[in-house]
Amino acid sequence: MTPDDRLPGAEQRRRVAAMKEALAAARLARDDAWRAVTQVEERLGAARTELATIERRRALAERIDDAETVQVADRFAASQRETIALLERKHAVLRDEAALAERTVREMEDELRAATGGRPVHDAVADAPAIDGDFARLEQERREREAQARLAALKKRMGRDG
Repeated sequence: MTPDDRLPGAEQRRRVAAMKEALAAARLARDDAWRAVTQVEERLGAARTELATIERRRALAERIDDAETVQVADRFAASQRETIALLERKHAVLRDEAALAERTVREMEDELRAATGGRPVHDAVADAPAIDGDFARLEQERREREAQARLAALKKRMGRDG
């Protein structure tokens, strides 16, 4: 048991820290889900462009009565349509997954906000400790003392008395 564990609110700080860590992981998962949606959208756009190219080439082959090229184009077009249909289904599923991840993050942010007394949820480092007002004030005072000590040492080195 650390000395901090005996302080009032230690369990709450641990709980909030765990919530922040879980929230950070959920945000990463959400971002990954949206990236996957974007990647499929790009692939879908490329597949549609490729289908348009195949159809254009087929039409050109048909105009010059090149039956073999028309057949090849028909096979490629059918395959490309299947790919597009698959990517459209995949896109729909990934969008649903990303929307679910988005809702999960919002719910977790609401829970964290409630656990921290309504304070705003920041994109802080996940393992940053949740600190109450007294600890924050003491930490700020310590930093100010350290800064004053460094300033005094610098002045001394420069030959000035502080």
